[in-house]
Amino acid sequence: MKPLDSSSLEVALQKIINQLGQLLNVDWCILRAFDTNPLIEESIFYQKKQKKNKEELSLLETTIIPIQKIEIISSVDNFSPFIKPKTLKQKERKNVYNLTKIGASLLLPLTLENKFIAVVGLYRYCSFYHWQEQEIAITKMVAEQITLAITQAQAYQKVRALAQREALINRITNAIRCSLDPQLIFTAITQELGNGLRVDGCALSLWTKEDKFVQCVGLYDHHQGSINPLPQSVVPIALNPVLQQLINTQTPVVLENMDHYPEMTQFDLPLRKSAQALLIVPLMVDKEIIGSISLRQTDHPRHWLSTEIELAQTLASQAAIAVQQARLYETTKQQAEQLRKSEQEVKQLNQYLTESVLKRFLPASMVNKVAKGELSLDLTPEPRLVTILFTDLVGYTPLASHLGTQGVATLLNEYLEVMTAVIFDYGGTVDKFIGDAVVALFGAPEDLTPQQQVNQAIAVAREMHHQLHKLNAQWQSQGLIKQPIQFRCGIHQGIAVVGMFGGGQRSDYTAIGPAVNIAARLQEVADSGMILVSATVAQFLKASEITAIQPLPLKGVEENIQIFSVS
Repeated sequence: MKPLDSSSLEVALQKIINQLGQLLNVDWCILRAFDTNPLIEESIFYQKKQKKNKEELSLLETTIIPIQKIEIISSVDNFSPFIKPKTLKQKERKNVYNLTKIGASLLLPLTLENKFIAVVGLYRYCSFYHWQEQEIAITKMVAEQITLAITQAQAYQKVRALAQREALINRITNAIRCSLDPQLIFTAITQELGNGLRVDGCALSLWTKEDKFVQCVGLYDHHQGSINPLPQSVVPIALNPVLQQLINTQTPVVLENMDHYPEMTQFDLPLRKSAQALLIVPLMVDKEIIGSISLRQTDHPRHWLSTEIELAQTLASQAAIAVQQARLYETTKQQAEQLRKSEQEVKQLNQYLTESVLKRFLPASMVNKVAKGELSLDLTPEPRLVTILFTDLVGYTPLASHLGTQGVATLLNEYLEVMTAVIFDYGGTVDKFIGDAVVALFGAPEDLTPQQQVNQAIAVAREMHHQLHKLNAQWQSQGLIKQPIQFRCGIHQGIAVVGMFGGGQRSDYTAIGPAVNIAARLQEVADSGMILVSATVAQFLKASEITAIQPLPLKGVEENIQIFSVS
């Protein structure tokens, strides 16, 4: 038996319906499909005397409704659903029966793979007719023939579509493999897909939801051939309802008749002719949209088959891979060239930073990461959110007079060495030493969240206090001091300009700005052994850790700073 496509299926079904109508000598026989499969695009009619016009045919067609089991009407006047109509449709059906003078009917549902697809209806002009069991049996056998014909046509369509799909995918895959030139790849994808699905236009555009406009990078036009230069979108993505739907659902947007979607019609690319039907599929990478492929029908509406949508999605996946490959190739080529030119320079710079600079203000663990290339540092001054810690020894000047130069040097070196170790242990950066004062940063050069910065700064302040207590015991046992030394601390978080400052002969990694000054002033007004923080820092601490204190004027700071003491 010759395979059936959609056109030959319609001819075969017409013959079957005609034979059924003639065999049972009915006045009307109608096959109405309810499946979305376009193999049966319109109902198929048999008329015994060919009297009714097109409007009457359509009217009679409405009496066929989706049913689950066979419906037998021997007399419309005596049929119970019509005597007590339960729905508007049943009322309408009775009106149609009366208008067309149909008195008896037989409706039989058709199923395919347990899915309802169509109904066969038989009609008679008479006030009463008793449908014979033999007539019902014949109708059932014919329904099986119809189902078999549809099954064969669907199988043939699937095989043909699969063959076309594989051939098209192979052509596009070969085009991608044969070139790393993005433009050649985009052109091949749009032309092959446009020809393969026989559409009027196919466009490939690159964009993300953060972009303002889409960038058309490939275009096929069945009527004009190649178009140069490529048209570009004039409607922002944020105002394009089609693309917004694509962003929100990340699934194909299927518009079969643009007349039904007037709000969508003015957002296409500025081309020769507006689309009458539109299918847009997203290009996805890591669950993010990087572009789209749009298929256009300009001359008439179009029912997009599920196989066509699946094919477009498959090729969109291929296109997304091609885009990523082209970008990766271009990036790799640029990186290789850059590395080739600057390899020696980078090596020397890493050695200098590791040996001459970084060890002075960064923890050893961070320096090792830089040396191994696991951490990239940009020491160019730039604004950053950081947390600044200032500490100062109380009574340092009289202590220096008492101890003398050598004694102060010994005590101060031991103090600064211990405090530096504490800062490094908690991932901080030593900004500078100002005599006995220690300035530390958190959040530069390695990025930390505001919460992490505060946690580490408070931990450092507490540990410095603890270590100073141990040093006091040591110094007292050595006879360096009589009374324990205390320190005070101020901590503030804010924006500061951080980086290497200086010139060719000398430079330091430091932070400057009002935020640094506030931290210094908090330290100045703190009492011995006290840790003062600003409200910016306090917001990250537990209520049990902080105590609000009376506002104090801070030298050189015009704004009112709310101050808290940390226990």
